[in-house]
Amino acid sequence: MNGDVNDDAELENALRRAAELLDPVPASLMEVAVEAFRFRTVDAELAALTFDSMAGTAAVRGPAQARVLGFGGQEAGLDLEITAAGPSHRVVGQVTPPAHAVVEVRGDTPVSVTTDALGRFIVDRVPPGPLSFRCRVGDVVFTTEWVTV
Repeated sequence: MNGDVNDDAELENALRRAAELLDPVPASLMEVAVEAFRFRTVDAELAALTFDSMAGTAAVRGPAQARVLGFGGQEAGLDLEITAAGPSHRVVGQVTPPAHAVVEVRGDTPVSVTTDALGRFIVDRVPPGPLSFRCRVGDVVFTTEWVTV
């Protein structure tokens, strides 16, 4: 039985390579597809960065301090505290006004969490790099700007 699975996988790989060589996807089509994928969240309001505890400060060596961020939209916002935890980060957040919500942490390793009744959540092991957050609070959907942690 395993032989059939391996044969199928080999056949699929051979067909994929043949298609790539004989009938490659045009670069312009790939560009349009990438833009269409980005457009999928157009219904989400962009929540602007309203507060960043790191704004205007120079990076210094020493113990890592928590970074506090605030994002505000027309109907809802998001307050975050991001703390270094070894090679990764811990994100503690709250949706405002407080409500049940689904928060998607978008970055190198995307993850979704559900908040408690007060809009609070915690996400551990968030890798360093660019992050954005997408929140759904009832019918309200908003996405934050990208920040680098």
